[in-house]
Amino acid sequence: MGETFAIKQGPRAKLAPHIERATQLIRDGKIIVAPLENAYVFVCDAFTHQAIADIHRFRGDKEGTACQVIVGDAKTASGVAIDFQSKAQPFADKFWPGLLTINIAVQKGLTWDLGDKRELGQVSLRVPQNRFMLELAKSSGPLAVASAARAGMKPTRELFGIPALQSEIAAYYDVGELPKGQHPPSSRSLETRRKS
Repeated sequence: MGETFAIKQGPRAKLAPHIERATQLIRDGKIIVAPLENAYVFVCDAFTHQAIADIHRFRGDKEGTACQVIVGDAKTASGVAIDFQSKAQPFADKFWPGLLTINIAVQKGLTWDLGDKRELGQVSLRVPQNRFMLELAKSSGPLAVASAARAGMKPTRELFGIPALQSEIAAYYDVGELPKGQHPPSSRSLETRRKS
């Protein structure tokens, strides 16, 4: 059963013990629930296929739906994306860390499957403003994330009603109620991408 950890978000908050624990859980292939700027999200290692499949199962996603990927900096983004520096670097320099999500083609050699069976050919990348998630991405490497709510439902701004059994979540990181804002990363659908 996942334990709940109350964490503070201010610039003086001591996050190191929480980041260390969360990083170990992520590396062990576990799923955690953590805050982003305006919603709680499911989080796992972007290369752990079973954890990603479980997140889609929790959410009830349609087949072909892909998780978003959170990275710790633009350098990491350039390592997973094709032509990042020429196509996306100016936007990253201006808007990261932040809410900007960049959809970009991924390197062919990556072994991840974000839920789309690698058919989309692109990934949605972001460097978050949220300090906990930013430090976690720097510590653990690329993270697959999706809103901790059923597909089509409103973002989860508090840690209750998470659509997963407590035994399926390794840890919950609680900062209280999150402010309303832009929608969190839910996922991208293969069907949606083909229509556009």
